[in-house]
Parts: sequence; structure tokens; C-alpha cells
Amino acid sequence: MLAFIDESGHPRPNDPTSRPVVVAVCFEEKDARSISGQVHAMKRDVLQQEQAELKASNIISKNTYGRLAEARAFAEDFFAGLRNLPVTVFGMVMESPFPPQQQSNFLENRFRFLLQRIELLAEERDTMATVLFDGDTGVFKRLSNQFSGFLYRSTEGSAYTRIADTPAFVDSASSVGIQIADMCAYVVRVYHEQGLSRRQPPPGNEYLIAIRRWYRIIQERSQDLMTAANEPRRGIYLMAQGDR
Repeated sequence: MLAFIDESGHPRPNDPTSRPVVVAVCFEEKDARSISGQVHAMKRDVLQQEQAELKASNIISKNTYGRLAEARAFAEDFFAGLRNLPVTVFGMVMESPFPPQQQSNFLENRFRFLLQRIELLAEERDTMATVLFDGDTGVFKRLSNQFSGFLYRSTEGSAYTRIADTPAFVDSASSVGIQIADMCAYVVRVYHEQGLSRRQPPPGNEYLIAIRRWYRIIQERSQDLMTAANEPRRGIYLMAQGDR
């Protein structure tokens, strides 16, 4: 199994986002070619750019959605297609104000909570999972030592048997898995920043109506899990301020 991880927003005091999100998109390696082919076909047919990198900020930002008809059309096709792709989506949603950062050699909880779910899903499918981060910007590269340290030097991580001990860092421009994660993370972040779990989008606000619709599709592709100790692990989890 492959688990592609990407973020929308960062849990830092100077970051303008109030509900940063990190997402994992998981699918079987045997399905990778088919999934990539379907996304490439959408790029070719709607955007006329088969090799274009999907960046949510260029496709489903509020300004782009209101200005570019082809971006709106692609977004609708993309999320309609996501409903039928053999993927599982996990998302960790943080809340401002953010807890103090852990020591630099510790894996931060938003990633640890994702690994909990990836491990449980791999157990359920009786497979091994390889975790892949967007390595193009270098944002995630500091995670390599933290990742290994969690698996080998923590009680929790040492109990995991289904996650490969070395993460991979891939180029987002050529990784459809990372691009799917980027699109999903953006929608989850905007949905929670706009409080759409508590209220309907304002009448006539087609952008937020679309965000709500796409979020429901992501929910359909998510999965709640249960540990051996009968502890629930929500597929899309709203982290409390005390989650450290």
C-alpha cells in the first residue's frame, strides 16, 4: 500500500490559515497506474494539459473558482471521479491557537495520528505501507529522522509492524498521489475554516457550496477505524488544542 501525505496550511503562529490540515491518501500499489491514468485523462480532456501539476491553490482557490470556467469544470470532474477511485483518505485538522511545537527530534502529533490510521488500514488489508511525502519543496525532509525515531525509539511506534521504516520523498509534479492529497487537504481546510460543519453556506455562495459538496465526497472516501483495544480512530479527525 502507498500512503501519500501532503498539507494545506502550517501550524505556525505566523501562518494565515486557522485550521491547517495534513492528509494521507492511501491506495494499493497495483491500482497506482489506473488511478494515475484516470487523473491524467481528466487533465487532458478538461485542462488540455495532461502533464500539468495539480495544485489546489491554482485550481480550487476562491479567486480561481470564480474566474476560470475550466478550473471549475476540472474540479467538478476531479471530485466526481474521486468518488469512484479505490483510495482511502485520512485527514488531521488542527485548531488555532496551536500547541507549542514538540522537540525537533519528535514526530509531531498530526503525523503520528496519520501513522496510527495507516498502520490500522494496512493491518486490515494484510499488507505493508510505504509513506511518501512531497519532497519537491523540502518542507517535509526534516521528517526523515523523526519518522525513523518514532518507529524505533517510541513504545507506540515500535509496536507498528505494517509501516516501512524509511519514508520516500517524491516530486509532486510527477506524483498523482501527492496531487490528490493536495486537493483533498485544501478542501478539508477551507471547509473547517469556514465553519461549514456547523452552518449552511450562505445563499448564492457557489464556491462554499462546492467546497461542502466536495468535502462530502472526501468523507465518503475516508474510513473510521478501531484499535485492538476498541479505541476509535476517526478518518477525518479534529485535533483538540491539547493534542500534543
